[in-house]
Amino acid sequence: MRTWLLFIAVFFSNVAMAQNQEIDSLKKLLAVSKENGPKRITMLENLSYLYLSSSPDTALKYALEGLQLAKNINNRKGEAICINALGNVYFHIGDNVKALEYYLEYLKIKEELKDPDNISVAYYNIAGVYTEEENYRDALIYLFKAMQSDIHAKDSSAILYDTYSLSSTYLRMHKQDSALAYSDQSYKLATLLNDENMMGAILNNYGEIYFSLNDTTLAAKYYHLSIPYARAVKDDEVLTSDYFGLAKIFKSQFNVDSSIAYARNALNIAKDAPFFKQVLEISTFLTSVFKERNQFDSAFYYQNLNIVTKDSLFNAEQVRKVQELKFNEQQRQQSIETAKTEYRNKVKLFVVISAAIILLIVAILLWRNNKQKQKANALLQQQKEKVESTLTELRSTQAQLIQSEKMASLGELTAGIAHEIQNPLNFVNNFSEVNVELVDELKGERQNVKGERNEVEDAILNDIQNNLEKILHHGKRADAIVKGMLQHSRASTGKKEPTDINALADEYLRLSYHGLRAKDKNFNATIKTDFDNTIGKINVVPQDIGRVLLNLFNNAFYAVNEKSKNPEDFENPRGLQTTQSQYAPTVTIVTKKINDKIEIRVRDNGIGIPEKVIDKIFQPFFTTKPTGQGTGLGLSLSYDIIKAHGGEIKVESKEGEGSEFVILLFV
Repeated sequence: MRTWLLFIAVFFSNVAMAQNQEIDSLKKLLAVSKENGPKRITMLENLSYLYLSSSPDTALKYALEGLQLAKNINNRKGEAICINALGNVYFHIGDNVKALEYYLEYLKIKEELKDPDNISVAYYNIAGVYTEEENYRDALIYLFKAMQSDIHAKDSSAILYDTYSLSSTYLRMHKQDSALAYSDQSYKLATLLNDENMMGAILNNYGEIYFSLNDTTLAAKYYHLSIPYARAVKDDEVLTSDYFGLAKIFKSQFNVDSSIAYARNALNIAKDAPFFKQVLEISTFLTSVFKERNQFDSAFYYQNLNIVTKDSLFNAEQVRKVQELKFNEQQRQQSIETAKTEYRNKVKLFVVISAAIILLIVAILLWRNNKQKQKANALLQQQKEKVESTLTELRSTQAQLIQSEKMASLGELTAGIAHEIQNPLNFVNNFSEVNVELVDELKGERQNVKGERNEVEDAILNDIQNNLEKILHHGKRADAIVKGMLQHSRASTGKKEPTDINALADEYLRLSYHGLRAKDKNFNATIKTDFDNTIGKINVVPQDIGRVLLNLFNNAFYAVNEKSKNPEDFENPRGLQTTQSQYAPTVTIVTKKINDKIEIRVRDNGIGIPEKVIDKIFQPFFTTKPTGQGTGLGLSLSYDIIKAHGGEIKVESKEGEGSEFVILLFV
């Protein structure tokens, strides 16, 4: 809670003497002022802030007085600042629900007035409540809104509090890396601004972060660095935290005497403040320390202090409830006053009722006209919704056309390059084949020649033949890549048509399986299908979607085939070695309709994809297959086809256990 209240009260809490002088000055000015306008509202709001730490009851009184005055003169800005002041009071006394109610109302008024000044305060305070309630997700949302607003306003001091609070919130979430990053930002900004008021809190925050990381050396260093700053600005709450942090560090190092000394220093400061929650925490700590040392008289003393502090907290809660009842009563009185005003208005209405009778006929005519206008408005609303729906469809179509145009342009470029490469590549392959044949003929002729054989010449011929075979092998591989590029760049000439996705998937699944069986008679795999018969037909280009499915099925069968060759190289999910008899190659396809989307899942229990390369598999020319077995264009082409259909494709995989590709098509 200290983090957020520091933002709104730091200038009034650093030096007690200056604060008291300002209170006296404002009270005197308020007593002699006869002005009942915005200036008086501002003075009442300022007094509420000044009394926030020392006397929440008095702070509540001034905030309510300011709110009532703002409502009487219909000053919405005045209402806003007083409502925010009320939120601060309730937040200070621990009523987070009431505080959040007022902070949200403050934000609502600022938005209604379109008043961006200090709107970051609303975001900041709301984030504070969410943090205390351990709703860190919403707290971060509002903190980032506050920082964005402060950056736009170029308010460096406010940005300092934003980064400090983000660090504190991430620390509560046990995300120490993020906490350290924002602590570094706040430290640099505080140094740049020469803001010694915040330096102690920032250094203390470093100590808390490193303590949570069990780095007691660095934690102790930052606690010690924080102490002089906290003393200089009389920030007793930070000083309490520094001493208590050192006490916990010394206890972890079995230096119990130093631990007790620092804990007592922290307790004395907390008692004088008073900080009830800190007193409760420190007294509990000291009780356990003395129990461990068998000093039961001291343990009893601090345990008794613990009980008294709990009673104090309970009494403080009672005060809060009384103040809440007081506020509700004031609201009730205000409602009574409003009812009296309404009664006087009714009396005035009764006086002029005779004139209203004369206007009755006109009112009826206006009513009829109004009904006709309502009908017209309803018709216009229907037309508007229809136009908006059409506009949405047009935008979707436009996006697909832009994507298609991009792919067509890229395809033309790729096709041109591929065709240029194809011609010299054909010459390389053809002449390599001819040279291999010539070398074979030469070796045959040399065997027919009588006389001694030259072993050096034989070795050279063998080397030439091996080199030619390698050139031919890699030339054919390059040829496959070029053909893949041409296929990748080929623009789809097909048109979308109603297609049975289940039938299409089943057809290409069988085609892929039998194609692999034709190459390897020993290969077998279990095929499982789970088709959703409620899908019906959807508008797609069947040839293109078929290419995508065929590529995914080929990859799945390849993965299970590779694993079936050496299943003992892969571990099952339970960590047991898999044997030939246990492993059953399985490829599964599942289709499902989810609202306005069609989901297609292709799953295998094959070799899986390494985690370090899974983000690259949709890139052109990237493949996980051994050299010569894949061009790396299949998944890239599949990705482009699905994107051109306005859909999505993603992958989930665990190395050694299998992969699952998920296609989402929007109907």
